[in-house]
Amino acid sequence: MSTMTIVQLYPDELGVAGDAGNVLALATRARRAGIEADVVLHRVGDQLPDSADVVVVGNGPLSAVRKVHTDLLAIAPKLREWVGSGVQVFAYGAGAELLGTAITVGDETIEGLGIFPLSARRGATRVVGYILTTSVHGPLVGFEDHASEWKLAAGAKPFGSVSAGGGNGDGTEGVVVGTAIATQVGGPVLPLNPALTDAILSAALQRRGVDYALTDLHAPLDHYAREGRAVISKHAEHYFKRI
Repeated sequence: MSTMTIVQLYPDELGVAGDAGNVLALATRARRAGIEADVVLHRVGDQLPDSADVVVVGNGPLSAVRKVHTDLLAIAPKLREWVGSGVQVFAYGAGAELLGTAITVGDETIEGLGIFPLSARRGATRVVGYILTTSVHGPLVGFEDHASEWKLAAGAKPFGSVSAGGGNGDGTEGVVVGTAIATQVGGPVLPLNPALTDAILSAALQRRGVDYALTDLHAPLDHYAREGRAVISKHAEHYFKRI
């Protein structure tokens, strides 16, 4: 049986918005395809494993961003090496902002890793509610709750376009660089959007010459995802507000 490695960065600090659900979705769908999934939880002070197939980093408050910042800068060379070699990265919320160029909070600027061509401004109008987007992986649904505006560098490729919700604040949502995805879509988003989850897994395994194929065991997961997506799609226009 083939084995893949999924690394979750800072699950205690940047795992407060259902981000463990994204990791669980990846691991569960891999296992149901006959691929063993080794989940590595990287905490402050830990050493990264020698290799990874998927890296997941989630959301957290500003205090968490400051707490992990020094450690993140220390592991930055390895993360950049992984991205350059085609490792799949899925970053949500504050985690994505830390992998961007900078986070601005009033007069303070927190240095990012520069993996994503985005700068984040904290303190923007807060947006809360369901979000519907269109991406290269098809329609995506989820939930957003943030007061952060993302500005993409010139020529950067958004992850998607918004049909309901806030996203980056300009009609676009997230950003994509090679095999790395940054997004404001939560929910958690991967259990709700199995096509995206499968695309990440397929690309990660293809990089190692391993095929990823769905089985009958995926059907119950897909059923629950369809039910959740239907509810969100039905009510998205009515459950969104700016604060």
